[in-house]
Amino acid sequence: MTPKEKYKIFWFEKWDYRLDTERHCLLIELNYSLDKQISFRETLQLPVQWKIIPKHSLKALEKAIEALHLAGGISYYKTYLPREMAGVDLDENQARFWREVYEKGLGEFFYRNKIDFRGLINFPALKKESEPPPGDSPLEEDCLLPLGGGKDSIVSAEILKQAGIDFTLISLRDADPIANTAHAIGKPRLVIDRQLDAELFRLNDQGAYNGHVPITAYISFLLVLCGIVYGKKYLVMSLEKSANFGQLLFHGLDVNHQYSKSEEFEGNFRRYIASYVHSGIEYFSLLRGYHELKIASIFCQLQNFDRYANIFTSCNSNFRIIRERARTLWCCNCPKCLFVFIILAPFLEKKKLLTIFGENLLERHDLLPLLEELLGQRNFKPFECVGTVEESQLALLLISQKADYQNDLLVRYFTDKILPHLGRTDWQNEKDKLLSMSDKNFIPLKFREILHNYD
Repeated sequence: MTPKEKYKIFWFEKWDYRLDTERHCLLIELNYSLDKQISFRETLQLPVQWKIIPKHSLKALEKAIEALHLAGGISYYKTYLPREMAGVDLDENQARFWREVYEKGLGEFFYRNKIDFRGLINFPALKKESEPPPGDSPLEEDCLLPLGGGKDSIVSAEILKQAGIDFTLISLRDADPIANTAHAIGKPRLVIDRQLDAELFRLNDQGAYNGHVPITAYISFLLVLCGIVYGKKYLVMSLEKSANFGQLLFHGLDVNHQYSKSEEFEGNFRRYIASYVHSGIEYFSLLRGYHELKIASIFCQLQNFDRYANIFTSCNSNFRIIRERARTLWCCNCPKCLFVFIILAPFLEKKKLLTIFGENLLERHDLLPLLEELLGQRNFKPFECVGTVEESQLALLLISQKADYQNDLLVRYFTDKILPHLGRTDWQNEKDKLLSMSDKNFIPLKFREILHNYD
């Protein structure tokens, strides 16, 4: 019997919330079960010592918790992939939305576990239509900005600061890179604690399915909840245009490691929140019009770049939940480290870049297979939050034009073995496209106007 055949029904059990006056937090519990035999309880703590939730916000708060309950279930559902869902009360549009979030969000998981997902995910539509969302709970014209310790959220923070737009930072859990970058930004920060049920890890050890989940979808619903709790209208993400492009097709599905960071998800999510949670919330990505390469150029040109140079990181080894976290900011062995290195190199002095990473990744012969994947010459783009093949190719071309990089091992490999076979003659057009802003985004006008300084 495979894990997929062991349990029949995934239950969305009750959820609950209460103010914990001793710990000065809003305590939220999300409950799930498999056939009502194996139970899971996930908890979250939102600091509220300085704010009591007004009564007129409670209905919107409960709608947000209902949505978060559905988003959180994906971590537990994937253990055995039951064919039935129960305990939900959805209309047809909601059921369609959640089927898509689960199916597309688990695309990489299905591919890696060799699972034919077609017809597997079934959210029942039990209601003809839902009541309008409570949109009358007042929200301040303020921003919440999620901070992950990487360059993208730093760029968003600095853009807002330069424009004189106030904001509060917010993080899911804490880690040294997040705390250090928050200190450098100099804005107040809220830290949300999330505790996954330990039973999840026990089941994984016993052979349950495990793998990538669309964590940004969960964070997005959590952010809406926080917007209601703290009365903030603008929820400012730092997701880029590069996230729109996936890795491969699998049983007809465009598998995208970054699906819940994509423009497609952002648009669907915005409509869902406006229709079912709170019509006054403005969720958007400030960086949606930019490719990763453009964001890297903005980052490197920040007046206070040196404040962040040795404290930021995009390497996932720093944010592990159960395994030991990295002792350095960059593992220098993963696709993310290599990609960030090559998109920063065109815009930074080599000495400064090597100080950040501690070594020259372009002299690492063992990273050649990863470079070939990033450049579209082997397999497919890595399952990581990395930019497009075109960005990697342009980055290497720009690096090869810098004298102090031309003799580096991977640069010579690119210029000798790859560049002649790319058949491109329009590099200037490619550069213009990848280093300019796209007009296709959901950015409100007052925020879009402040981006003109970075064209």
